[in-house]
Amino acid sequence: MPTTRRSQHTALHGSSLVTRNLRLGRGRTSIRLERLEWAALDAICNAEGVDRHHFAMQVDRDPQRREKTLTSRVRSAILSYFVARSGLIVLQPGNGLAASLSAAQTPAEREESRN
Repeated sequence: MPTTRRSQHTALHGSSLVTRNLRLGRGRTSIRLERLEWAALDAICNAEGVDRHHFAMQVDRDPQRREKTLTSRVRSAILSYFVARSGLIVLQPGNGLAASLSAAQTPAEREESRN
């Protein structure tokens, strides 16, 4: 049976997905992210002065996040963070209007505005 390109890559290099545990208010859970996503998350946490657990808990509690799983919410938050800092203009889902995310708040900014 022929192997697919993906399985050959995985067999040679191992999976690029990494599973790690996170502590949230409701207990411990695990998520799987690509190595690059973990590196991006660590860069955000370093820049914002929070740890992964705090970041994930904030993302999990964010009522504006519509993703169904914590993993999806974290991935989306990572992407949103870097898009906001890049000044790129993106189409907002649902309304079709071009909107700049440059004014979007980071988790640390949202936390600061709550205090």
